[in-house]
Amino acid sequence: MGDCTTMKTFALMSLILSISLSANNGINSPMVLPSTGNVTVLQPQSDKELIWVNEQIQAILPSRVGVNDGFINSLLDPIKYITPVLLPSTSGSKLLAPPKLGSMGLIPIIPKIEEPLRLQALMNKSALINGKWYKINDPVRSYNLSEVKQNSVLLSGKKDQPLILFLTKSNNNITINTK
Repeated sequence: MGDCTTMKTFALMSLILSISLSANNGINSPMVLPSTGNVTVLQPQSDKELIWVNEQIQAILPSRVGVNDGFINSLLDPIKYITPVLLPSTSGSKLLAPPKLGSMGLIPIIPKIEEPLRLQALMNKSALINGKWYKINDPVRSYNLSEVKQNSVLLSGKKDQPLILFLTKSNNNITINTK
């Protein structure tokens, strides 16, 4: 860390000195510029300049506050490791079992939302429910079409819970006689 501070001090001091040299335009420069080969070393004129540079560096160095190891070790691991299940094989190869869909969070299982049953039209002993025609005793989802009435149909379920669907719109312009 001492080398880093020395390097920062040297860099900042070089910057300050180059600014002061350009301000003086080279006339009676107070700096001594010894030269050794290709490297030019700038020397401060007094210790006051060096102290001032150290103060400036300390002022801009942020104090770093970290997290202790105990806190980091108390955090839960965000990655879940799953032990692979080997398939039993007779040939001696060790293949991994394919993942079960939704078991590892790879593919979420989204429940299928069914459109509510809607009676749209009636004709003879047939009913148009959700765009499909059904006759008596045809299965409609988990129900069976039991009875077709003038404005409604009766669907009977497996648990003896009947469902009655009514026509929601009536069109008075169309009349169908079934005599």
